Amino acid sequence: MAMLSTKSLPELSDNEVPVVHTELPGPKSRALWERERIYSSPGLSALATLSQLVLDEGYGALIRDVDGNVFIDFSMAMIGVSTGHLHPKITAALHEELTHFLHTYDMASTARVEFFELLASIMPEQLRMFQMYSGGTETVEAALRLAKSATGRYEFIGLYRGFHGKSMGSLGLMGIGYKNGFGPRAPGFMLTPNAYCYRCPLKLTYPSCGVACADMIEEVYANESMGQVAGVVIEPIQGAGGIIVPPAEFMTKIADFCRRQGLLLIVDEIFSGGGRTGKMWSFEHFDIAPDIVTLGKGIGSGYPVGVVASSEPVMREAPWAQPGGGSTTFGGNNMAARAAQATLQTILEEGLSEHAAALGAHMLTRLREMQARHPIMGDVRGLGLVLGVEFVRDPVTKEVISAQEAAFLFHACLRRGLMLPTATSTLRIMPSLVISQELADKGLDILEEGIDELEKWMEI
Repeated sequence: MAMLSTKSLPELSDNEVPVVHTELPGPKSRALWERERIYSSPGLSALATLSQLVLDEGYGALIRDVDGNVFIDFSMAMIGVSTGHLHPKITAALHEELTHFLHTYDMASTARVEFFELLASIMPEQLRMFQMYSGGTETVEAALRLAKSATGRYEFIGLYRGFHGKSMGSLGLMGIGYKNGFGPRAPGFMLTPNAYCYRCPLKLTYPSCGVACADMIEEVYANESMGQVAGVVIEPIQGAGGIIVPPAEFMTKIADFCRRQGLLLIVDEIFSGGGRTGKMWSFEHFDIAPDIVTLGKGIGSGYPVGVVASSEPVMREAPWAQPGGGSTTFGGNNMAARAAQATLQTILEEGLSEHAAALGAHMLTRLREMQARHPIMGDVRGLGLVLGVEFVRDPVTKEVISAQEAAFLFHACLRRGLMLPTATSTLRIMPSLVISQELADKGLDILEEGIDELEKWMEI
């Protein structure tokens, strides 16, 4: 094990990390975890429950636990801190804003005016009116209410493997197993296939398939709806569903269907927006023009922020536009607005979107080189710094690895100083936008060592 470093995280150079000098979790983490466990509800993330680490501080792409172990962070708090931990520009902006208010309900503030002006400057013309919220699920729910208000209709179509949150409306849109066990979903929600080409739901092969999966939305609309569809809700790149990047033609077909039927195209950018994919917004990779967009997670660099963006005609409709129709207690809070304004300004000033594009392409190439050496890496996919590896027991049958095997890989990497966000058959790799190529390469080296260990354990 490495020696304990007494340097602060900003003082550590890339060649000095990671540092793991105790067993994991270490003694301080174990003691604090047990104290919290008495009161904390179960159902936490796999990252929390598998590692049982108690974190002490972070900086950039590094995180340190209370025992002094320093990890390369490929999870970024589930991409909630896109500009890295404690970016000095973000913390300075928040410290200054604290001298004005801590909370202002949804009263106008200089911070919010400046945030809205900046956001409008980097949004398409039809997406320059905003309402703020304090979390992703709340933001999605607000987008659904807005669509109902603007259209007078109440049904929605989502995609297989979609994830938009865990409240009642967003659960209705969920296309993966997190919804299991929570009873019937709310009425008015339908699902249609996404272009998951590695496991095509129609058993076809791209590109000869002509993205026939997109055409299935016509059947869903004709046979399942009550003729009251307000909109179609999509993630340009599905996150929790497995880092699914569809062919551009798929998105074009879905957008064309919405135009022909007079439906709102609602794009959920909460996971993939804010420069992470190599463009400021992931829908910019596709030839689509959303009517409503939801933003969140990384655009606050760790401060809870959500935004619904749309056009003035959509937002002027009642009941949304009536007093209190779109408001929420912490939505539009001056601190959240300042965090988001400082984050977007930093992404623009430091060219972090361009960095994500270049580094993401490098990491994707490296992962595919690893795939050639490890058949267990069934599929490698992604865009920018939204990367995924789907692990399989057999590349022909595509049988996924078990939860136990995924947890083994998680621990094998953690022991070597790499913090991964997930322990499922599809590994999500989501480092901060400020991570250096040296640290990214170190993380990938550790990942391959973990894969080697997993293969030996599985006797592959």
